[in-house]
Amino acid sequence: MTPQSRTAAAIVGFVLVTGLTARADFTSAITAVMGPYYAALTASERGDAESTQRDLGLLSAKWELVGREEPPAALKADPQWHADVQKIGEIIRQTGELVRLRNLSKAHIELEGLRLVLRQARGRHDMLVLDDWLTDYHEAMERVCVRASMQNEIVLADADYVEMQHDLSRAETLWADVERQAGKLASQPAWSAAARRITAAQIDLDLALTRRNGAAIAKNAEALKTAYHDLLVALSHADRS
Repeated sequence: MTPQSRTAAAIVGFVLVTGLTARADFTSAITAVMGPYYAALTASERGDAESTQRDLGLLSAKWELVGREEPPAALKADPQWHADVQKIGEIIRQTGELVRLRNLSKAHIELEGLRLVLRQARGRHDMLVLDDWLTDYHEAMERVCVRASMQNEIVLADADYVEMQHDLSRAETLWADVERQAGKLASQPAWSAAARRITAAQIDLDLALTRRNGAAIAKNAEALKTAYHDLLVALSHADRS
C-alpha cells in the first residue's frame, strides 16, 4: 500500500468512526431524556406537582443536551427535525407553567405530546425504538380503557363491544412488539413484574369482552391502566445504557 493510499484509508476510517461516535452520542443523549420524561409523565398523572416540577427540570436539561448532539443523517437532513426540537422544548416549558399553576391534568396532557413528536420524527425515517412502540401501544390501550369507563354513563351497544375488541386486539399486537423490543429491560424486576400484569390484564379483559361482562370489563381495564402506569415508573428508573 502506497503512503497516499494509507492516508486515504486513514481518513475514511476517521470519518466512519467519527460518524458512528456522533450517532452513539445522539442515541445516548435522547435515551437519557426518557427517564425523567416518564418520571414527569407519571408524577403529573398522579397529581404530584412537586415531583413533576423536579422531573421537568431534569428533563429540560437532558433535552438541551440532545439539541447539542449531531443527529443521525436522516434526521439531520429532515427539514422538520429542527422544528421538532424546538417544539419539544416548548412542550417542556408549557408543562412547567401548567404545573406552577397547579393544573396537573392539563400538564399531563401537554406532556403526552412530547413522545408523539419523537414518534412521528423517527417514524418518518423508519427509526422506531422501544419508546415509539410504547407510544403506539398506549394509544390503542387508551381507546379500550376510555370506552370501558363509559359504561356507567351510557349503555354499551354491540358496536361498542366490537370496537373495544378490535382495539384490544391491536393493543395486544403492539404489546408483543414492545416485549420483543424490551431487550435487557425484560430481566429487570420492576419492568418484568409490570409486563406480566399487563399481559394478564389483557387476557382477562378479552374474556370479559367476550362475555359482555360490564363490571369485569371496567375492573380489568383499570388493572391494565395501573399496570401500564407501573411499567412507565419502572422505565423512569431503568438502566438503559
